[in-house]
Amino acid sequence: MNQAYFITMAVTAALGTGWLMLRLQRRGMKMAPALLGLGLSVILGWALAKLFYVLLLFHRVWPRFGWEAFTRVKSTEFCFFGGCVGVILGMALAARLTKTHVKQFLSVFAPCGALMVAGARYAERYLGMLGVGSFTDVPSLCRFPFAVSNEWQEWFMAVFMLEALFALVIALVFALRKKEGWIPGLFLERTAFYLCLSQILCESLRAQGLKWGFVRVEQLLCAVALVGLLLHGCLQSGERGVWKRFWPIAGALACIGAIVGVEFALDRIDLSPYFWYALMILTLFVLGWLECFCTKRRFEQVQHQYRG
Repeated sequence: MNQAYFITMAVTAALGTGWLMLRLQRRGMKMAPALLGLGLSVILGWALAKLFYVLLLFHRVWPRFGWEAFTRVKSTEFCFFGGCVGVILGMALAARLTKTHVKQFLSVFAPCGALMVAGARYAERYLGMLGVGSFTDVPSLCRFPFAVSNEWQEWFMAVFMLEALFALVIALVFALRKKEGWIPGLFLERTAFYLCLSQILCESLRAQGLKWGFVRVEQLLCAVALVGLLLHGCLQSGERGVWKRFWPIAGALACIGAIVGVEFALDRIDLSPYFWYALMILTLFVLGWLECFCTKRRFEQVQHQYRG
């Protein structure tokens, strides 16, 4: 990892924390957890990114490196999903230590966290070929920000820019929305959901990543997170009857099964990848609709309780 990467990450952390402090100030909340959370998030983010990587690929890295696997500083030997979990835990711990309402604080933090994700993805520009996709020779695309070149002037799609763009849009959307404030923690839940949703597509486009055979591990982690968040939303809905309450989970599992099938087909069935990616994007839209449906039920429940 080079100097430019760490400088970009430092600027990203500073911008995210500064925005968080402004949002806290506007709500009359204390800013101490933002500063403490910055330090804890850096520590836990780094630690869990490495821990997730080692545990997920334990069968490969432990026989080769042993305990050294936990101390190696190589850009391809970290798990981005694990790093994000570490940042959230760092912020939650900071809120707890400063006696701040955890869910309320994390809701304020949510769009700032998405901004940090955008910056962290952009920082992959300085990590060689880590965040790139397939080779391209289309003249209009052989330039930044659409693609990046290697030392032989071969151009590869800049997937990290697409990831950064998705995260930035998500940050802006949930910074402008107000309705989620009715339910403590919902801002974080929805932000995390759509970050994971967009990452399922982006992870498929990346040339490098953590893999178990044809299974992309970070894509799988995002899928598990989506189902977990939908399950939490169903549990909070207050609907009566098992099927009426939990049918979105069945729909989500079917969608994830379809995505697994697409990933398998991309490597083994000789059809245009545009067809398979169109199918994947359609499936992701269905998952997004399921999340919106679950959230709408929760809003209706809160309104009903308020009227009651």
